[in-house]
Amino acid sequence: MKKQHLGKIVLLLALPYLLWASSVTASLDKPLIIKGENAVFTLKAEGDDVSFPQLDTIAGYRVLGRAQSQSIRSINGKVSRYVEKSYTFAPTKSIVIPSVTVTIDGQDFSTKPLTLQVSTPKAAGKNAPVQLEMRLAKKEVYVGEPVRLDLIFKRAPDTDFAKVEIAQPQLNTFWAKQLPQSAPSTDNGYITQTYSYLLFPQEEGNYTIPATFAKLAQAQQGRRHSMFNDPFFNDPFFSSAFGRQLQWKKLFSNEAKLTVKALPNHLDIYGDFHIRADVDKQTTAANKPVNLTITIEGEGNLDDIKKFDLDIPNAVVYADEPQVHAAAQDGLYRGRFSQKIAIVADQNYTIPAISFRYFDKKEQSEKRIQTAPIDITVTGGRAMATVHQIEEKSSPKAQTAPTIEEPQTKSVKSVPLPDSDKYLYLALGALLGGVLTFIALRFKMPTKAKKSPDIIRQVERAKDDKTLFDLLLPYAHHDSVIKEALAKLEKNIYQGGNEKIDKEEILEILEEVA
Repeated sequence: MKKQHLGKIVLLLALPYLLWASSVTASLDKPLIIKGENAVFTLKAEGDDVSFPQLDTIAGYRVLGRAQSQSIRSINGKVSRYVEKSYTFAPTKSIVIPSVTVTIDGQDFSTKPLTLQVSTPKAAGKNAPVQLEMRLAKKEVYVGEPVRLDLIFKRAPDTDFAKVEIAQPQLNTFWAKQLPQSAPSTDNGYITQTYSYLLFPQEEGNYTIPATFAKLAQAQQGRRHSMFNDPFFNDPFFSSAFGRQLQWKKLFSNEAKLTVKALPNHLDIYGDFHIRADVDKQTTAANKPVNLTITIEGEGNLDDIKKFDLDIPNAVVYADEPQVHAAAQDGLYRGRFSQKIAIVADQNYTIPAISFRYFDKKEQSEKRIQTAPIDITVTGGRAMATVHQIEEKSSPKAQTAPTIEEPQTKSVKSVPLPDSDKYLYLALGALLGGVLTFIALRFKMPTKAKKSPDIIRQVERAKDDKTLFDLLLPYAHHDSVIKEALAKLEKNIYQGGNEKIDKEEILEILEEVA
């Protein structure tokens, strides 16, 4: 009896802890997945202040996505706050997810370990009436080198399905581009349909692309009205609409292995390209923009080309975000990378040669291509030399002073001036000295820069974002407000944004800096 009482006491003492422990749970969306499928691990906690752990991996597999939600429930007058956080990952073998610690209202609670089974599907045999084959065009590629992946669905002529759905392969370590679907064809007595992708490897390593699957639907046979025996009503729409149910099954493909090699010299662009640089004008007025366009055309991983930034002395440079227009053609990724750069200066300058490095697919080695420098003439800008510099330039750089014989000294007797002449010369000297002093101060003292009411009037009258952008560009580095306004204008012009610009604030700044 004493032991029974002791057990009850221990249970009563532990009950609050057990209730608290139930405030956090861990679960999986399903206990068994097919290799290549994603799994979702969810933590659920009850409390006012919930802190989940920072999970970047689960059982050694990288977290591919996160989601969080919360809800408030009231049961018998008790209000509870529930928070859920989900993590998506793709394990390739069976695992045990270890215990996870969640902090609720300042107290730590641990979940129970979970087991996830991962089964390896078997592809249909070569003689099966229905097959799904995964095929890579190459087994070894460089980082950034595109490789074609084909999913080939095969069926014997005497088999038919109401619906076929091909699941996209899991390509978490590749950037993928789906190619246009080809027309059905025949191959060794099979009717085939090919679904193709262009893969761009992002990192070196040995990869296994897991098997994917096709979902096949067949209509179940049953009693139907004689009207529905007409072939016209064999369409899946009528089968579903009039109660004819579909029966689904999965058909798995094989796996595919790919070795990705690193490019030399830290390169990350692979392909065949050429480059050019164009300007809208080579002569411009001071503080008016020259628009430079950098264009790279060819085939390869154009989307991975980085933004160009130019450093031009005594000029303001404003670079737009690059635009890529490309498409897959005949298993190749071809197109054009372009970037616009606006340059503003008040004196002549040179746009330097723009170089681009990549791994050439034809030569199988590093290649550097570049544009020619472009000279820009700026009119009406600040003087390129001061008056003092001009005088130095006009005077001879080096002269040999002629030898002058010292004249013989002669004794000259001074004649005293009358008093009236003394005062006259003294007055003239003072007047001349004052005039010379005024002139010297006038030219030596820097004049205060005049404000430019022109720019203020132009900004007030600007009716569209592009006009305002061009007017403010020369003042991009004068004030952070103008810089922020230029960023908003760029978003409106090139990205379809709807940012509001405070003209009054800009005008106040221009009053000071213009």
